[in-house]
Amino acid sequence: MITQLVTAIRELRDIVPAWDLLTRQALEPNVFYESWALLPALDALVSPELPVAVLLVWADTAHSRLTGLLPLVRSQTYQKFPACHWMNWLHPHCPLGTPLVHQDYAEETLQAVFAWLREHSGAMAFSLNKVPADGQFAQQLRLFTQQQGGWVNERDTWERAVLTAGLSGDAYVSTHQRKKKLKEYSRLRRRLEALGELECQALLPGQSHGLSDWIKDFLDLEQQGWKGRALSAMGCHSGERQFAENLIRNAAAQGQLMMLKLSLDGEAIAIKLNLTSATQGGYALKIAYNEAYAAYSPVCC
Repeated sequence: MITQLVTAIRELRDIVPAWDLLTRQALEPNVFYESWALLPALDALVSPELPVAVLLVWADTAHSRLTGLLPLVRSQTYQKFPACHWMNWLHPHCPLGTPLVHQDYAEETLQAVFAWLREHSGAMAFSLNKVPADGQFAQQLRLFTQQQGGWVNERDTWERAVLTAGLSGDAYVSTHQRKKKLKEYSRLRRRLEALGELECQALLPGQSHGLSDWIKDFLDLEQQGWKGRALSAMGCHSGERQFAENLIRNAAAQGQLMMLKLSLDGEAIAIKLNLTSATQGGYALKIAYNEAYAAYSPVCC
């Protein structure tokens, strides 16, 4: 296995075919580290004070097969102590930090990563953040460290919401929601319909009709709410708005975008932004809503 630390985005663009192949053969999927999602983030969201490098692992010197990809940043402290500390890079809109590791070369790839850390990085500490503790990558990492006489220090763990029912949306709701709750949802919808013409729209994977309007409506609606007041909305800063627009357009081009819109008299009052993996699963990334209609939300009932 050959490791390569890349700091120039143009070099990453050159390996997109190999990168996309790794994505489809990864031990555990991570849509946020797929080429179409990570490249716009590297373009727009990297801080000059904290440069990002991407560690690549190749099967051979000919670079015939990419077996690992991990965006990294280096810090000079670890838990407030002076130390060379490397960690996976997570931008503000990246909720998942699982490295891309080839399912058939997981042990060899981890061996190469840790050899690089020992011999070339100067690291005294190495952290992986926002990695599912029950995922295949975490299981492989524990096994590898045990075989090497080490251990994984797992801390700051928490549970995240996930649906693994294998049912359609309607079937899941009818199976897992009490009838009383479903009746309340229907009552809220009728109240909202009494205010005007209520319309539900969906932009499904593989569709892109009216994409520019979807993007504008989402970013504008998010910025009008509490995220805008807190300056955390994706449209508040030019770099993040550029990232959001490129991310959504790239996802649509890949057939991995899903957006849902609720409109009242033609005005968007809620929009959901989802991304789907190249292999399995989907990610509920962002939601924007008009706070004037909060009383009609199922969350409030």
